[in-house]
Amino acid sequence: MSGTSGADSGCDASHKVFDFNGGIHPPERKALSNRTPLVAAPLPSEVVLPLNQHIGAPAQPLVVVGQRVRTGELIARAQGMISAPVHASITGVVTAIEKRQIPHVSGLEDLCIVITREGESDEWVKMDAWRDWREQDGQDLIQRLQDSGVVGQGGAGFPAAVKARVRERHAIDTLIMNAAECEPYITADDLTMRTHPESLIEGLEILASLIGPECILIGIEDNKPEAAITLEQAIRARKADTRLPALDARLEVVVVPTKYPSGGEKQLIKLLTNREVPSRGLPADVGVVVHNPGTVRAVQRAVCFGEPMISRVITLTGEALGHPHNVEARLGTEISDLLRLAAPSPAGIARLIMGGPMMGFTLQSDALPIIKTTNCLLAVSEEALPAPAVEQPCIRCGMCEQACPADLLPQQLYWFSKAREFDKAELYNLADCIECGACAYVCPSQIPLVQYYRFAKGEIRSAQHEARKSERARHRFEFKQARLAREDAEKDAKRKQRAQAAQQSAAARAKPSATTTSEATTTSATTTSAPTTSAPTAAPDAMTDLKALKTARAAANIAVKKAEKALKLAQENGEGDIAALEAAANAARETLTRAEATLKSASEAADTSVTPVAAAPSVASATPAASPTASANLKALKTARAAVKKAEKALKLAQESGEGDLAALEVAANAARETLTHAEATLKSASEAADTSVTPVAAAPSVAPATPAASPTASADLKALKTARAAANIAVKKAEKALARASESGEGDIEDLQTLLATAQENMRAAEVRLTSAQPDGGGQMPERIPGQRSEAPQGAEPTGGRGSMASNVTLSQAEIETARAENLAKRHKQVTIGVKAAEMAYHKAEAALTSADDESRARLETKLDRTRRNLEHARESLAEVQALVDAQ
Repeated sequence: MSGTSGADSGCDASHKVFDFNGGIHPPERKALSNRTPLVAAPLPSEVVLPLNQHIGAPAQPLVVVGQRVRTGELIARAQGMISAPVHASITGVVTAIEKRQIPHVSGLEDLCIVITREGESDEWVKMDAWRDWREQDGQDLIQRLQDSGVVGQGGAGFPAAVKARVRERHAIDTLIMNAAECEPYITADDLTMRTHPESLIEGLEILASLIGPECILIGIEDNKPEAAITLEQAIRARKADTRLPALDARLEVVVVPTKYPSGGEKQLIKLLTNREVPSRGLPADVGVVVHNPGTVRAVQRAVCFGEPMISRVITLTGEALGHPHNVEARLGTEISDLLRLAAPSPAGIARLIMGGPMMGFTLQSDALPIIKTTNCLLAVSEEALPAPAVEQPCIRCGMCEQACPADLLPQQLYWFSKAREFDKAELYNLADCIECGACAYVCPSQIPLVQYYRFAKGEIRSAQHEARKSERARHRFEFKQARLAREDAEKDAKRKQRAQAAQQSAAARAKPSATTTSEATTTSATTTSAPTTSAPTAAPDAMTDLKALKTARAAANIAVKKAEKALKLAQENGEGDIAALEAAANAARETLTRAEATLKSASEAADTSVTPVAAAPSVASATPAASPTASANLKALKTARAAVKKAEKALKLAQESGEGDLAALEVAANAARETLTHAEATLKSASEAADTSVTPVAAAPSVAPATPAASPTASADLKALKTARAAANIAVKKAEKALARASESGEGDIEDLQTLLATAQENMRAAEVRLTSAQPDGGGQMPERIPGQRSEAPQGAEPTGGRGSMASNVTLSQAEIETARAENLAKRHKQVTIGVKAAEMAYHKAEAALTSADDESRARLETKLDRTRRNLEHARESLAEVQALVDAQ
């Protein structure tokens, strides 16, 4: 929400500087390191590159131990939307991929790639240099930022490519370069602006072309006059350069008063635009995007020179160093190597801090690597930064509240955090705390308030993560319970049908005289044009033949599996006669196909041989006996569904872990899907054949049609179904809201939330179908039906329930299942079609790039073209599979 409007906010008031509440003025001590020029650090002999140097998911290694890599070569790819790749920062050999201690406030370990330098060479692998970047497509520029691993160098390491896409969901009118650098001691941004002003101006132009702001503001504190003058001169030179097009947005340097923490993202937005970022919100919510000078320069190097992010500017400062200054060092360099460049004091270093004295954290060792978010190494003496004093009780002075720049109540947050009342801390907007340390700096009781807040945030995040896991588990459990209940109801209906058929068969055997009466009735009905058929007879020989055919089918299936297993082992080991094994496998498959076809034809013949019996004059109707293959068809369908789930789960695990034969698993999954489609078609055709074979029987004239009695539990069942429909609707809304929030913030597991939403929508559709089918009839009462029994229909009307159908408040009918399956298949077809188009575009683009490539980049582009070709083939195969299912539907 904007603090003001009109001329007092945004770009119209960029010349005016506003203020924010709170803030402090600690000693700056920047003169220690800003008096010497920026220099390049020597190449290290070894680098340790953690795979998680950014916010979001860690990168996935692409190299193996012993592999030679060159500077700038991709060694770990990004995973997910919020992630960043990692590149080799030196030329050498990968000597280890293992867990090592990383720079972290808790001293944690993480998976790292260790590279040992090979001689004195520094052989580079660069991407194409786009000096004419204005002619490139915006999506190509964003992809270049993603491929280069550029992340924010001033905060949590948020991927720059994700920020570049913010225009897709927000209207941005202001781009800010945060050059305030308010933290004491740190001068990395100051030296970057004084050394590379032209690069920063071009980097801002690149970012502005992606997000389309109306103005670009450079916010800088008044304690950096040289940097401000240098940037203003670079802006004037850029505007005067007639060889370049005019700037699309107004570019201006805005000097703000020195106050900590004016370099905070929300505080700088307030200073420059007078807009207030809402609680738990992002700068994009108020139309602003903020970048750090180091990030802007990395963007320019990636786009204009094709250099990935493998180095950064770091301040080496503190009273324990004899030569404080700024260096540009390769990522992964050991901290001890850099400290030696600054001549440590013979008396030693009392405390080593990564970052500044306000927001940094103490390192227990200097044998740690620098990462993408390392901006300062502070080596202080005991006199300059003494150890924290003993914590004293809070005296409720209120000084922390006056110093808080986020307008929070630090005292209340302290009490809630200490008492582990995290729900109350959340109500007091603990999430809005930026952990600047201003409250702890002014606290007369020396209470480490920030540590309490960090502890509470960590506990809240853990609780939220567990809650999300529990919610997903609950949804899976409910889905499973609903499926089991549906299957139990189907089994119960089948049992009742079989029991009815057995009772009728026993009654027929007990009264042999009924045969004569039935024949007479049949003859009479035939003369009066009532359609009837002869009674079915037992066929023990047919049942024996079906059993033998099933045994043959099972034996053929086992033979196919054995042949395929032997062929796979031979292909993997390279031993044996592969051609003979392939011929044997094909012969086994043909035998299985013939056995299945023979069994299917025999089952259909057995189904069509069963017809209903005409009722005696005193009987209203007769219930047809259950088909002997109905249970087998249903069992085959369930087995096929289980096989599909098992194959898809194995394929997903292999794709996530990168282990296993993906091609074989994909073939197995496709075969399982084809088997499921065949089983569904078989069951559907059997059901349709059963529907057409059953005809209504004419009742005797003396017997009146029976009126179904109203169910005493109809009202209660209808109320329960309405409640279930309402609960499912609420679950869908919650899932949609959670997915939208995760998509905007970039936090959370998007794939899990999409699965959760799909499950909720499926439950909602099922609840609506059950409620609609269970609504009262015209008389206002629900007819009571025996599960599996057909409802009597008027003469000439189509039957409303298929063979084996359930009562409407127990399960879905076959037509409803087919309709839902067709809708899901249509959605899948649309998604796969879009994927094919995207893969085709990527392939054509890679093919065009290879055509105009030089010799240096040809090998890399050929690899890229091969990868895009495989992706396109895979997408087309998926489309063909889905299209086959659509055609079969």
